[in-house]
Amino acid sequence: MEYVILGLLMLRQRSIYEIKKILEETISLFYSASFGSINSAIEKLVAKQAVTVQEQVEGGRFKKIYSITPIGQTLFEQWLTSAIPQEKVKDPALTRLFFMGFLKPSEQIRLLSEHLGSVQMVHAQLSSLLREREQMSVATEQQALADFQWLTLEYGVAYYSFNINWYQQLLSKLEESGNE
Repeated sequence: MEYVILGLLMLRQRSIYEIKKILEETISLFYSASFGSINSAIEKLVAKQAVTVQEQVEGGRFKKIYSITPIGQTLFEQWLTSAIPQEKVKDPALTRLFFMGFLKPSEQIRLLSEHLGSVQMVHAQLSSLLREREQMSVATEQQALADFQWLTLEYGVAYYSFNINWYQQLLSKLEESGNE
């Protein structure tokens, strides 16, 4: 979480609400965060002197604005250039699938069909965002960053395409074996 916040602050200074909003709008496909986890990460970054906080009153409301420091920039760049660790697949559907043999075939098909529907909805949303990309203009100095950000969206579309295909094949097998 700390490095994600540093990356967002590399672009510009932000309030915690702006950080939360941009997390929801951009990287929620692969990263989610609560206000509590964001606050905790920011407190750690302030303690490390990686981030500074400026208190302002805007529109009669008290607001804290966070900015990255040179220490924070160094930490972020070190993280970004370090080796990418291999992670385990974190998909709750796989845990259910592992134990699905305990269910009757009709329940297996019902649950998997519902799950396929939700996967298809996410795929449609991401595909829509991908189509919107064509109407967006990006400042020349931000183009390389934007290109890699769009690649994460393309990954999401491909990931959900794979899942749709895989679950469709599984459902076909289950339906065929139930009709024999």
